[in-house]
Amino acid sequence: MRKVAKIARSLVFSIVLFYLLSLFFTRPLLPPTVQKTIPSLLLEENNAFSSEFQLGCIFSGTIEKNQPLAISLFKKGLPSELISELTRSLSRVLDLRKCKPGDFFSLLASPDHLLLSFEYQKGLLERYKVVNKEGDLVAYSVPVKLTRIVKGLEGEIKNSLWEDMRGKCENPELIMKFSDIFAWQIDFLNEPQKGDRYKLIYEEYEKDGKFVSYGEVLAAEYEASGTKYDAILYQDPEGRADYFDLTGKSLRKAFLRSPLNYRRITSTFSVSRLHPVFKTLRPHYGVDYAAPYGTPVVSSADGMVTFAGWKNGLGRTIEIRHANGFVTSYGHLSSFSLKIRSGAKVTQGEIIGRVGASGITTGPHLDYRCMVSGRYVNPLKMNLPSARPVKGNHLPDFNSKKENLLYALNLLTDELTFASAE
Repeated sequence: MRKVAKIARSLVFSIVLFYLLSLFFTRPLLPPTVQKTIPSLLLEENNAFSSEFQLGCIFSGTIEKNQPLAISLFKKGLPSELISELTRSLSRVLDLRKCKPGDFFSLLASPDHLLLSFEYQKGLLERYKVVNKEGDLVAYSVPVKLTRIVKGLEGEIKNSLWEDMRGKCENPELIMKFSDIFAWQIDFLNEPQKGDRYKLIYEEYEKDGKFVSYGEVLAAEYEASGTKYDAILYQDPEGRADYFDLTGKSLRKAFLRSPLNYRRITSTFSVSRLHPVFKTLRPHYGVDYAAPYGTPVVSSADGMVTFAGWKNGLGRTIEIRHANGFVTSYGHLSSFSLKIRSGAKVTQGEIIGRVGASGITTGPHLDYRCMVSGRYVNPLKMNLPSARPVKGNHLPDFNSKKENLLYALNLLTDELTFASAE
């Protein structure tokens, strides 16, 4: 009898031991506190997933302050080898140094503990995935679908354009877009007066009902002291897009006022200037713009690079030939953009280099020069030509689209949504 009891106790002990060992050797990749079963439909999202999988486990989390992605994954219980392989793959499409607190991530694993998919959501506009394809982890970016909404806005100046529009905008970006359209016609810092009126039709992008960004201003109108300025955004069949007045003339000049946004003029155009280094009177055929080291420098007009290299006292210099005999030069640069070389084509506003102090100079600045038909002219006083108008053969198409936008502008009485489309 005592022998039977001993055998029974041994049998119970073996069963319990077997159960505990089975739990240990079949434990999942992820901690039990974050496990969830999910339908096989999720596993079919990517072709790499095998149809034999029925259930998987998933966890998700967010990046915390002063906590890299690798640490976040380690806290979730992932082995260091997998974290290393995962982050190495993801870093090919995402700079992990730019991960911010609040970024969302999720991981999907198969029942036999194989990593199937990892997803990283950076803000509202960036989404990345890492999937297992035949044993290799492959990373790629995923397009984010936004909702495009066309809206209208109108108002009257009581203080300034900035103050009056700011209360009606999600952020100042829309004010800057509107003022840039009329930058050649109106000085919005000094000219607006109480009673001036403005109207605009613009695009707005949302995701899940949340504002993401502004798109293009499709049409705009500004009325000051009885003078009305109109702008129509038109893209011709050849793909060229610009803002035009009601007759099809471009609102944009062929040249920018300045080749950089941050600027402080330290030396103007002169035929006799005391040189800051040599202390002798010499001609200065350009305008010096003081700016912090590395400030982007842009091409003031469309054209072709004719020189990019070292030019005596000007140091690193770029020269660009434009239409109608215009040539511009940009001196004392610290570096050139990658595409800049002799023969490269550039567009107005395209970054061509960075402010520096190369050559003979007392500090970082840009030496900007302009030649017309072989003669130097003062960039601050030269008569700038207008950009190209709508081509004659495109005018019927322009007029048709213009009428639709003008009709919408005339409907405006207050903030109004015209249409919404995915």
